[in-house]
Amino acid sequence: MMLRKLLLALLVVFVVIVPSKSQIVGFRIAANSNMFINELGTSDVPHPDALAATPALNTQKFTPQPTLGVEGELLFQVSPMSHFGIELEYSKLKGYNDNPPVYNYYLTPYYTDNFQPGGEYVTDPVAFNTTLFNVAVNWKYFFFKTSPLKPFVKLTGVVAFVGTDYTLKENTDPDIFESDVLYARGTSNTDQEKWPAFHLGGGVGFDYQLNKQWSIQVDGTATVTNSGIINGVPNFTYERVDDTDFLRYNNRSSLTVQISAGLVYYIEVGDSPRGSQGRTDPSLPFYRKK
Repeated sequence: MMLRKLLLALLVVFVVIVPSKSQIVGFRIAANSNMFINELGTSDVPHPDALAATPALNTQKFTPQPTLGVEGELLFQVSPMSHFGIELEYSKLKGYNDNPPVYNYYLTPYYTDNFQPGGEYVTDPVAFNTTLFNVAVNWKYFFFKTSPLKPFVKLTGVVAFVGTDYTLKENTDPDIFESDVLYARGTSNTDQEKWPAFHLGGGVGFDYQLNKQWSIQVDGTATVTNSGIINGVPNFTYERVDDTDFLRYNNRSSLTVQISAGLVYYIEVGDSPRGSQGRTDPSLPFYRKK
């Protein structure tokens, strides 16, 4: 339902932006690769039981793995040197940790009731596999208006729908773990829907004009996502109040980076005067020479 409303809103934006007069509109299709960097915000305070069971050589750092996603974007000019884009994107993030700590999450009823009824602590290697379906709006400002190679800076705002599987990295003894799934959200391993989250970011890139209608566009973007399950593990922090131990959910954000590369195809839409051969403003990355 939320996704349907977002797409309807983007359709309204499209109708408002596209004028009745002639305008160049771009269609971009690209491949992307994403990497989880770190979580931001207040770190979890480990529960004493989790701390006691944590191996001496543990690390909370995940090693990223290569991923491949796809994205499509509709582009509109908003000024002589900038344009606005509406983007749909599917992206993946993967990683593993061969020496994980015992997370507070393992002490919560959600873990013991839904994934490991035995409540076993996990010190074996673990991995995460996260997918994001993103609906984004982008703004790009271009430099060197007369050059075929135009660097640009980029700002982006995104609504993401996050799904993740946090699992044991390798097969283990079924007598200890009933399943290799330690946490899941928005995947086939759970009934819970994807986690909606908002994220903001920025980046740099370049557009290289091949001919009148085609260009290559490459960019790198860093974003902060308002979700603490990008690395698969829900965050809980330990508190002791009135001689009672509590584990409170800790809402953290995630820093990720992305590289994308693809092709842009430009067409002229709207009414144009007879004999028009394209726009004469050379400041656009998709300027057509007469």
